[in-house]
Amino acid sequence: MNILVGYDGSYAAKDALKLAQKHAKAFGAKIEVARSVTRNLPLDYNVIQVAEEDLKREIQNQLNGDITNYQTRVLVSSNSTGQNLVQMAELEKSDEIIIGVRKRSKVGKLLLGSTAQYVILNAPCPVVTIK
Repeated sequence: MNILVGYDGSYAAKDALKLAQKHAKAFGAKIEVARSVTRNLPLDYNVIQVAEEDLKREIQNQLNGDITNYQTRVLVSSNSTGQNLVQMAELEKSDEIIIGVRKRSKVGKLLLGSTAQYVILNAPCPVVTIK
């Protein structure tokens, strides 16, 4: 079983990671933790490397030294975060996606879009949301 966690460092994302950790233990699953970064031209590989190292360190701290089978990835693309997560779920054949959600007004969703809504409607597997 493969579990994909969309991670942005928010409290909801940290709760999503904790839930993924529980699911991984219960089902013997592997966790893929992904952070999406919008690509800016020119592409600065040092910035990407630092982002990958920061994500790896943060996830290790969040898992409190637990040796759960996990991998971290920074997705760099001009696509939206939702598109990146759905594409990764398709490529990795994820069995479940766990994401944190934030409460927004209807106008906020209209102007900024909704990553969670995109993932829920387009994911190739079940999506669990945590608030």
